[in-house]
Amino acid sequence: MDTFSIIPPCPNCNNPGQQVNIKTVRSLINEAMAYYVAELQCFICMSPDCRTSYYTKEGSYFDNDAITVPIWFKEQSPVPICYCKNIRDEDILEHVSKRKCCTSIEDIQNHTGANTGKECLTRNPTGK
Repeated sequence: MDTFSIIPPCPNCNNPGQQVNIKTVRSLINEAMAYYVAELQCFICMSPDCRTSYYTKEGSYFDNDAITVPIWFKEQSPVPICYCKNIRDEDILEHVSKRKCCTSIEDIQNHTGANTGKECLTRNPTGK
């Protein structure tokens, strides 16, 4: 990815986006929409209130329902925190507030496996 290119705003809400690897988009777009994924530079809309998931600087876009996973900052709880290990926000809350077994990030990682996966590029909507 070219880190020096200007990132265009979302065509629907005009808010800033973030560049996403085309591999990420291809792996998360649902089967019915896969045909429409071109070899273009893609971006994810970072606005929690916008229903656009991915878009291109040419103006093409996909709504949130065109991808196979929820985008954590665009949905209500329970939402994925770690897509690789399928850990949701409520799983972490369970360990911290109910089980009282976690007091640090390291504890959470050890008890849940969160943030220990290696498949972010193809499982996390941001690719990270």
